[in-house]
Amino acid sequence: MGPAARGALTVSGEPQSWAQWEAAGTSEEQARLTLLERAYDPLTVAHLGRTGVAAGWRCLEVGAGAGSIARWLAGRAGPSGVIATELFPQHLASTAELGVRVLRHDVAVDPPPGGEFDLIHARLVLEHVQARDQALERLASWLAPGGWLVVEDATFVPDLAMAPALRRVEEAFLSVATGRVGSDLRWARTFPLPLERAGLGETSAEVSMPVMRGGAALAESLALAVRLAGPELLAAGAITAAELDEIAATLADPSVVDCSFLIVAAWGRRPQTT
Repeated sequence: MGPAARGALTVSGEPQSWAQWEAAGTSEEQARLTLLERAYDPLTVAHLGRTGVAAGWRCLEVGAGAGSIARWLAGRAGPSGVIATELFPQHLASTAELGVRVLRHDVAVDPPPGGEFDLIHARLVLEHVQARDQALERLASWLAPGGWLVVEDATFVPDLAMAPALRRVEEAFLSVATGRVGSDLRWARTFPLPLERAGLGETSAEVSMPVMRGGAALAESLALAVRLAGPELLAAGAITAAELDEIAATLADPSVVDCSFLIVAAWGRRPQTT
């Protein structure tokens, strides 16, 4: 995702970097990130709490979004022990004010942002990194002995969608996200195997299927994503203007409930040195 000054992405040729999406860094993108936090923070907090994170832990929040989980970690571990990274850290001003170290950082290519960490967390990040398995291996190598890596990524299952409009938009996202930026919205279905290949132990994985209710935070976040990606979806021929209108109405309708959008969480621990 990237500033509007950059050229629009196309769906032909080689996939572009996620950092080139035109909406990134905008107020609309911050609104979308905040909606995702409202939808998913309870799940994430439960996963992170399982690690025993406590005062004095060194924590890395990768792709911190609008900062809610980095702020939660600061409350548990102490703000001086938390680093929050983002490609567009302007959304993290309030997080930095707490004493959390905020860095502009690309997990795929940049050097480690600190020493070794007791906990590293990434949510809805690695699915959009083209070299995602290698990025996960990098994260695992930044753990202290006994440290935990917790990864959460999304996957659509269009066949489960209750409304035809939702099925069409999910299929469109699956094809266009892959072609545009090399995202893989099926990768999470392989968890926890990537963590095991990275050398982590005590691995496990869990699927969560939050019910998406029309007009609620998860539906609003998807509606905003569809609106932001609309020109690309239309240009790719993945969807029509009439279908975009139908999707917007569907996602705003409180009588719509849907269970086709899944979050898969995986966690693993770096072995203690002997």
